[in-house]
Amino acid sequence: MAATTVTTIFMILFALGVTALALYGWFGSWDAAVRTFAPQDPDDAEIEAAVDELRRAIRDYESGT
Repeated sequence: MAATTVTTIFMILFALGVTALALYGWFGSWDAAVRTFAPQDPDDAEIEAAVDELRRAIRDYESGT
């Protein structure tokens, strides 16, 4: 067998493996992920308020009011 034949066979097997993995990932059984959020830090509330205020200021500036 020539090197190109071996390479072709390897590439076909690799493509079949990747396709099988993709099909398993797409159609396999998935459990719902439960997402939990850590309690909010008091500093985060201040930061969120500052970000909201900045966004409001930008929106007002862009609208010309």
